[in-house]
Amino acid sequence: MFVQHMLAVLKSDGRLATVMPHGVMFRGGEEAEARKYFMDHGYLEAIIGLPASLFYGTGIPACILVLNKKDANKRKNGHVLFINADRGYREGSARNYLRPEDIDKIVHTYHTGKDVPEATFSIIDDDTKQPMYACRVPVSEIIAEEYNCNIRRYVDNAPPPEPQDVRAHLHGGIPKKEVDCLTHFWNNYKDLKEDCFSEKDNDYYQFSGKLDNRRSISEFINKHPGLQKRHEQFITSLSKWWNKNHPVVEALAHDPDNQHESAGNVFLMRRTLIQSIEKLLSNQNILSFSQVRGAFANYVDELKADFKSIAASGWGPELIPDEEILQSQFPQVLEEMEKYQSRIEELQSLFTTADDEDFEDDEDTGVLPSSEVKDKKDSLKELNAAWKHELKTLKALVADLFAEIKAAGKLPGGEKKGFYCTEGFAQNNPVFENGKKICELAGRVNHSTDYTEKIETTIENGITVYKQTQYIEKALSRHKALEDELKELKKNIKAIENKRDELVESPRKKISTDEARQVILKRLKSMLLGTYTRYLQDDKRACIKVVENLWDKYAVTAKEIEAERDKASSQLHEFLMELGYE
Repeated sequence: MFVQHMLAVLKSDGRLATVMPHGVMFRGGEEAEARKYFMDHGYLEAIIGLPASLFYGTGIPACILVLNKKDANKRKNGHVLFINADRGYREGSARNYLRPEDIDKIVHTYHTGKDVPEATFSIIDDDTKQPMYACRVPVSEIIAEEYNCNIRRYVDNAPPPEPQDVRAHLHGGIPKKEVDCLTHFWNNYKDLKEDCFSEKDNDYYQFSGKLDNRRSISEFINKHPGLQKRHEQFITSLSKWWNKNHPVVEALAHDPDNQHESAGNVFLMRRTLIQSIEKLLSNQNILSFSQVRGAFANYVDELKADFKSIAASGWGPELIPDEEILQSQFPQVLEEMEKYQSRIEELQSLFTTADDEDFEDDEDTGVLPSSEVKDKKDSLKELNAAWKHELKTLKALVADLFAEIKAAGKLPGGEKKGFYCTEGFAQNNPVFENGKKICELAGRVNHSTDYTEKIETTIENGITVYKQTQYIEKALSRHKALEDELKELKKNIKAIENKRDELVESPRKKISTDEARQVILKRLKSMLLGTYTRYLQDDKRACIKVVENLWDKYAVTAKEIEAERDKASSQLHEFLMELGYE
């Protein structure tokens, strides 16, 4: 009813887009009648499927209905554009998000209105259906399906099943058709295929000697000259494009000497540059058309506040980030901050890991789990009381034995009570072994007494408890030292940040508008190259992943697994024989 109301108040050449749950696309009843009405009158122009969990409070996927009264008569027997964009999103903690590149791909696909295949590195043969991102579906086909507009019925973007070659699993080798279908990588990265694989027979490759284990794949591809050269060529081409087109960005600021139609208009600047970069990179093949546009969309979205500021107030030095001014004027401050921050992250990681259930301090870092710190503090309290009690008892026993020897008239001349009864019995520096001196004295004067055994037992108990105390104190001390270090590092970071504005403000005032323009343009170029470099790195990781996948599937044959199993079984049998169990 809500959509019907919007359509009713739409102008004769108007267009509307509304978010709806997927159910309205295939449920019967009045909803089916509404879909029939929209198509019979040619109003339904496009249906766009969105990812799940885009909205708070619900995880159900949604879709966008696009209804258009303009040229509706032509669409009665025409097509409806279906776009399945449910795989393009960024995961978040509470919900998912459409990235700028995802939005740009949807909008561009809608405006072009063409079929768009989904990118895949799998084998597509006569028995495998090509995954699709968008399809123009004839209205007659939808009518034949009784106006069912379930998106996946017409646009299935599910990846094809993983191929498995039974012969390769049994006898070894890598099926050529699985390697040869990865033309994207072999066409872009010269000699990479030849360096990774060698001929085995007419139908199979084998891994070359340069790849001797799975871990070597990543390192080999990362350092491959064909890949590095191709990425360098891409970035060089992009750098030249920027040098040629940055006047369009400069023209955002109102400058009588450098005017352009996009002056003050960020949207027009974006459109002009994205069309230009499309032409430049349309035939480079390493990034797809949607990736080229998506990377630039991400770039502009990340810097939209800067572009708007340039359009509004020109090349002010306030647009230069504090980090860049600090880097040029006070590099030692940034180095200190990086060093402190790195150590803070390391310590925080240690404390977080220590609270894991299966934590073991194998590297002897000194950090303790929070629960263990509490337990050790409680134990320390009890142990301190215990050794102090033993020390007090020992001191009393020594004094009693000394008095007994003296009363028996056996105390040698010159022997002082303090030597036996005081030294080593202070709680700030206890020496339990000093209690043995009175026992040695009793032995020298042949004085037999029950005190000797009691004193030795008390000494042994006291030493044991005191050593336990020292061990716990050491452990707690190491842990506290790390906590104190973390507090001090945070304090240092805060002190630098408090002084940061003062350090930056003075040099910023000395920067002229022209100098600011040069610095900002340099930063904008650096971020552009960095954005596309991330996409190139993603392509490299995809290449590594597909080669590793081939290794996982075919590097070890079933015969080798069986041989290893038989060897292990034989060893186990021998062990059991030696132990007398067989």
